[in-house]
Amino acid sequence: MTNLKSKLLSATLIATGAASLAAITAPGAYAQDSSPFSLNASATLTTDYRFRGLSLSNKDTALQGSFSINHESGFYLSTWGSSIESYNGAELELDIYGGYAGQIGEISTNVGFYAYTYPGATANTDYYEVYGSVGGSLDVVSWTVGANYAFDQDGTGSQDNIYVYLNTSAPIGDTPFSVAGNIAYEDGAFGTDKWDWLLGLSYGFEQFSLSVNYIDTANTGSSAGDAGVIAMLSASF
Repeated sequence: MTNLKSKLLSATLIATGAASLAAITAPGAYAQDSSPFSLNASATLTTDYRFRGLSLSNKDTALQGSFSINHESGFYLSTWGSSIESYNGAELELDIYGGYAGQIGEISTNVGFYAYTYPGATANTDYYEVYGSVGGSLDVVSWTVGANYAFDQDGTGSQDNIYVYLNTSAPIGDTPFSVAGNIAYEDGAFGTDKWDWLLGLSYGFEQFSLSVNYIDTANTGSSAGDAGVIAMLSASF
């Protein structure tokens, strides 16, 4: 299992990656309210890091963090990291991604490029994806349909991979609670005819969010996809 020392090291590396991303921009760029740039960050403690239904933390707790730079035009650059179970010598996943988010009428759009990296890995495990999604709302229900595509590359075993998903969420009346439901299909390097789904309940208060999710998969061929109830506590800044 990932021990506390490894998690603290991972958290330090996540923070370092976020700081490095922030350094890309010019000093003082955010000193005025009129700046076209905005910053967002988050920190999360989860009882199990699930990625597309599979546990990447050996069903142990994980520390996660993110940092984003957004431009008023719709372009953004972000980094996200998590402690993981040792993967070819790496105990950290550090992702970097960027793209463009816009609006066409009442439909939101998002396209970009994603890099999954594993600092310290002894093998070529990094890989890259392109992604796109559209979203909107039906009454109080928000929905997003999207796909991630990884082309043939060393990190995917010279195979491509497609992941298609539908995410939905809705508030519960005027309360700070909301419900979510996701279903996805994957085929290629990381799964053959694989499905994963989620049912969740979230509670938001100030900049914090507490969620409890039921996650399950089908056709994974691995106990990492066994059904589980995952709790997450997040803070946004």
